[in-house]
This record gives sequence, C-alpha cells and structure tokens, in this order.
Amino acid sequence: MLPTTDRDTGGNTGRWTVDRFGGNVAYLTDRGQVAIVTAGVPTSPLAQMEAQTDAAPGPTVAEPWLPVWQLSKPSAWTLQLISTTGTVVRTLTGTSTAAAVRASWDGATTAGGRAPRGSYTWKLTAEPRDHEGPDLLLTGTATVN
Repeated sequence: MLPTTDRDTGGNTGRWTVDRFGGNVAYLTDRGQVAIVTAGVPTSPLAQMEAQTDAAPGPTVAEPWLPVWQLSKPSAWTLQLISTTGTVVRTLTGTSTAAAVRASWDGATTAGGRAPRGSYTWKLTAEPRDHEGPDLLLTGTATVN
C-alpha cells in the first residue's frame, strides 16, 4: 500500500512521486529506502521534449551535422536524409540507452560521395524500446552548402 499522507503531520511531504513517462511510482519506505512499484497504468507514448537540429552552415567531414533530439524515453531510431527529388541519400540508425537521440552526418551519401548542395528533408523515426505506444515520426530540413 502506497502512503498518501505523512503519518506524523497528515500532509503530503513528498515521500512519493509518479514517473509521468514510465508508469511507475517511487516512494520512501518507513526505513528510508526507495521502493518502486508499477502503477498499473500504461506508460505515456514516446514524445519529443526538445531538439537542436540547426545545420548551418552545412555538414562537412570536418564539421558534421550533429542533431540531438531529447525524447521522453529510450528508443531505437532511424534518420533518413532525403533529397528534393524524394531520393533517400543517407540512412543513419542507432539505439539510445537514455532518452537522447544523437546522430552525426558529414554530408556523405550512402555510396560514399558528397551530397550535392541544396536542401534536404530529414525524417527521424523512433521506436520506443519498451514497445509501449506508437513510433514517433519527426521531420525537418537541413542544407548542404
């Protein structure tokens, strides 16, 4: 049974908290130990918390594009760079152990050549590692100078 009030004062003293993304509850036992229990409710779907995707002045080997997406929980991700004609010029993949997705693109194509100058659409697909909820799809643009 999870204590909802402090026995001494009758008020909530912050002895428990809910993980709003993971669906667990953590509380302090009478002995001062932290205990974690499943709340019995589904976890929240994967969501973007913040992102830094600026690509100016454009990716190079010396200065790659280093986008970072802070998500609500760990994920397996795929990042596609797509030309204005709809051709996927590069696909990057990874698995995050924490909630941050960190990619690096040096402007090279899958074949190893340099991507032509111009605007590219990036498409990030992230699958929650806990398999709770749908995949997250994010898009934006990056420019190769």
